[in-house]
Parts: sequence; structure tokens; C-alpha cells
Amino acid sequence: MNSYPKLTLAVLLAMGAALLYLLHSPQPPPAPVPAVTFSNQTVGAGLLVYSPTFALVASDIDGDGRDDLFVGNHGYPPALYLNRDGVFQRDKDAVPIDRRADRHGYTFVDLDNDGDRDFVYAGGGADGIGKGSENQAYRNLLSESGALRFVQDPVSAVIGYRNMRARQFLPVPSANGAAVDLYLTSLHKRRKGSTNLYFSNNSTTDTLQLALDVDSTLNQPFESNGRDIFFDFDRDGDVDFLRLGQQRARLYENDAGQFRHLPGALDDLRRVETAVVADLDNDGYLDIYLGAISGHSHSDNVSANDREIHFVIVNQEGDDSDSIAFSAESRSIRIDLVEHLSEQGRNRTDAGDIFLGTDRVNPAGRKVKVGRGQARGRPQSFDQPGTYLWFDPDTQLWHALWKHGDKPESGAKGIIAASGLSLVRREDLETNNPREVRDCIAFNRRGKSWKTDCPEALAHTQWINDVTAADFNNDGLVDIAGTSAHDYAHENGTPFLALNHGDGRFTRHAILDNSEDDIFRADLIVHGFFNDDGLPDLFYTNGDGLMPSHRGPYQLWFNSSDSPGGYLILELEGGTSNRDAIGAQVELRDAAGALLGYRELGPAYGRSQDTHKLHFGLADHPGPFH
Repeated sequence: MNSYPKLTLAVLLAMGAALLYLLHSPQPPPAPVPAVTFSNQTVGAGLLVYSPTFALVASDIDGDGRDDLFVGNHGYPPALYLNRDGVFQRDKDAVPIDRRADRHGYTFVDLDNDGDRDFVYAGGGADGIGKGSENQAYRNLLSESGALRFVQDPVSAVIGYRNMRARQFLPVPSANGAAVDLYLTSLHKRRKGSTNLYFSNNSTTDTLQLALDVDSTLNQPFESNGRDIFFDFDRDGDVDFLRLGQQRARLYENDAGQFRHLPGALDDLRRVETAVVADLDNDGYLDIYLGAISGHSHSDNVSANDREIHFVIVNQEGDDSDSIAFSAESRSIRIDLVEHLSEQGRNRTDAGDIFLGTDRVNPAGRKVKVGRGQARGRPQSFDQPGTYLWFDPDTQLWHALWKHGDKPESGAKGIIAASGLSLVRREDLETNNPREVRDCIAFNRRGKSWKTDCPEALAHTQWINDVTAADFNNDGLVDIAGTSAHDYAHENGTPFLALNHGDGRFTRHAILDNSEDDIFRADLIVHGFFNDDGLPDLFYTNGDGLMPSHRGPYQLWFNSSDSPGGYLILELEGGTSNRDAIGAQVELRDAAGALLGYRELGPAYGRSQDTHKLHFGLADHPGPFH
């Protein structure tokens, strides 16, 4: 292994968890489980990259048996990182996408059943931010040429739909399982005739062939941000559809290819942002963990590190102005106040509302360098709404003041950057308490009904933007890991681990704490097997949403748990089914036939695509297994 320093964090002390429950719950404490620890490998692995993000994939892309990483950088070209013994090397040649565009979700799956993974992406820039892109398909030539190389395929013309706000292609096993179909999800706001679309896959090993299924009952305008899930909830052999959109969850049962809403307990859940399915109680049926979103608090938020200040200032009733003071070692600062005006569908680029120094001079643009001399002296007056910046030579402090106008939308947001920044003072900022919400678990009652539980142990005031499910300590119980963020320009949340105690209860722990991502917004998280030790590792991004907190760092954490349990990892390949075995169902049983766990391949293929490998923690079971 590499010799660079490791930061190790213990995430569970069984006695501490027990004490917490004794103090706050009449129930007996949950059973102790093995501790879980992670070590930060980001820098040594070559992955300290700052970027907005919208998609994340952990999969063996180059066919060497190790999980690689692919990041869809929002508004920028994507990045493929190949795993070379735990160090990740970017391959710019394999993926010929080098222009900026507003691309969204990427899906890696073997569309032509030739033994390598192709990819499609959802462009969807219409009405969004920046120049849009049509949806496209890229074929992998690895099996044909022996070299990893993707080429755009002519079938892109079939799936293009440039005018849609596409978000994600979800893989769906075809009716006979021999191919992987694709379901395109989108946002549909203000767009007449926009709808989600189902594409049937008739590809051969020589040609990609996708065709719109005009009769699909899923061709509906379901608002989606690409987090929906296909899985077989009732174990009847075909996949059903969990719709996640508008902070609600809806289950659609697959009845001979016809999808119909199945009313139930899931309909009563609110403020749902994301979800993952897994067999959490080892009964052979997939349960659902649903991450909640606290939402905007409509507060004035300012956060800072030694390089950047992020601010979102809201024009609240009776709030005349807000201000901050800060120092900087450099003699100039850089400002980025290029706000996106959603109601107008464009960026604001004029600088008429930015005033510098005593004479209140407008800068050359909203994204420029400002020197001390240019901003010298307190402005003579603050009679116009806008952002005032000045440098005081006596105190050696910079000042920013936001004067509000009469319109509610006259607030401001942006980034101030310099070397050696230090936030000295905040004045008149108004904050509101964020809403408390709870993550929920829907336990599957053998495909007949759902029992939902939203316990106090899973309460928080954050945005749970993404979740992934894996047995992180090989104790035979599937746990949950997720990213948590706060409102824009607020200090970031810390990723969490919901440890499964095997009795229907989970304890929530903050993990992966580090200062590198403090002022950004945590986004997507995936688990994969990056160093061949049989323990699921984690990779997450901090590039959620819009400015100012959307250009955060990637983070790679290896699982360093001292787990006493064994493990089983399966890499499935279809024979008569599709080559990637999407839709495969695997039960693990002990020598006596008792069920130890159940896995399904394919549900974890949304905007964050987890490893293709199926992993079972074996705890202290000696085997044999079947």
C-alpha cells in the first residue's frame, strides 16, 4: 500500500451507542456491532479535484477486475479515473468529450452484450444553466480492439431529445432479461409535451439499437432528478418502479409490463430527497432507506476557509443591509458574482449593481480581480441597492456590504477568493432555524405491504443528498452511508453512517470528517472495492447545486475496519440473460438452508452508480454456503 499519511476515524463505540439509547429511549440498547473506520486516501490516490458534479459511477470500466471511478462534472467535461493499485489515473483519451456543456447523469452498462461496458448520458440543458447538450450514447471498443476507447454511436440520434431537461437513463432488464432497456427521466417544468421515455434495447454485439417504446405506461411526465429506482419489490420476477420526485415517493407495480401506482404507506412520506433499496433485515425482500431534506431556511449564510468566502444574502422583510469584514494576505481579491436568474433562464452578467471604493466605481464584470487601490476607501453613500466592496488602509480590512432594494429578489450570492483569507466580522445577518426532518426506513413485508419507521435516531436538520447501502463491517447486516449538506453558503454537513443493529434499529454516526469540504455542499456517494481487502470503500463529491458552494473536492475513503467477519464477493456475468446480469437476484444460505442475505443487481444504478460486484458479509458463519 501507499506510504502517505492516513487519517483514521472510529465511527462506532458500542458502549457509547448503548449509553445514548439508555438515556433517550425506554427500549433496551441495540445489540453491539463491530466498529467501522475509514482512512482518507484522497490526496495519495490523486483525487483531490474541485468541481461541480451531477453524476458518479464506481465500476470496473477497463476490465481489470478493480473498480474505477467516473465523475460527471456538471457543466464541464466528465472525468474517467482508472484504478492502478489504489492510485487513480485520469484517462482523457478514452472518453472523447472535451467541451463544456450542461450534461447530467451517466449510466455505464453493457448495452450490446459484448463483454464491456458502454455508456449513455442525459444532456438536458434546455431551460437549465449553460449551453445544453442532446442525450448521447458511447460504445466501448475494449472487447473488439483490446484497448479502452469509447466512440459516439449513431443511436445517439434516436435518444437525443435536445429540448428536454433530461436527468438520467435508468437501466431496466427487458421482459425476457436478455437485454438492458433504458428509461429516460427528466424535469418537465414549463415544458409543454415533455415526458419521461422508455427505450427498448434490440442491440446486437455489432450494433447498438435502441427504439422508443411508444406504448410504455412509464412514458409520463414524472418530475425526476434522476434518483428513481427499478427493483423487484415483490419477488415475482419482474422489476417494479419507485418514483422519487417533488419530495415524495410512489411505488408503481409491474403487472405484465404495465406499471400502475400501488397505494400504500410510502404515499404518506414527505420531504423525501433520495433513497436506496437493500435487504436490511435479511428476509429475502428489498427494503427502502429514504433520506430526507430539511430545505431552504431563507437565512443569510456566510462561510469561509483560508481561500474563499461564500455568501448567500436574502432580502428579508425589514432587513436594510448586511455586511462582513475580512482580511486577506494577497493585495487583491477575486470576485465571482455571476448569479443565475432562474425566472429569466439566464445568468446576470452586468456589473451595474457592484460598487467599489469611495467613488463607487463599477468593475469590468461580475467575475473579476479587484485590487486594494481600486477599492480603496469607504463608499460615500449606500443609496443604491447592490453589493459594495472596499478596502480600509487603516485597518487593513476588506468590507462587503449588501444594500437591499424593494424587491424580494434583491439579495445576493457569490464567491470572494484570495490567499490567506480570514473572516473577521459578520453584521446584521439574519438566520432562521432549519426544519427538523427524519430519514425513514420502509420495511418490505414480503411484497405485500410496507412498515415505515422514521425514528428519532434518524432525525436531523440537513439535506440528505444521496445514500448508498453496503455491509461495511462484514457482520452480515447491510448498513447505510450518505452525504449530508446544509443550505447554500452554510457550513457543509458531514457524511453519516447508519449502522444496522439487526433488530430493525439503526444508529446514526457522523463519519469522514475533514476540513477540506467544510464550505461546499456534499453531493453524491458511491461504494466500491478499490483495494481488494473485501471491505466496501467510499467515494463522494461536494459539488451539489448552484454557486457559491458547488465547486467542492472529491473525497476517497478506504474502509480500514478491523472486521472479524469473512466476506463473499460475486462478479456476475449473464449467459442467456443480459451480459451485465442486470436484474439478477442472489440468495445466500448457510449449510442448513437458513437465509443469510439477499442481493439484487441493478437498483443502485441512478445518478450515483455503485459497484457491479455483489458483496455479502459473512460475520462468523463458517460455511459452506449455497
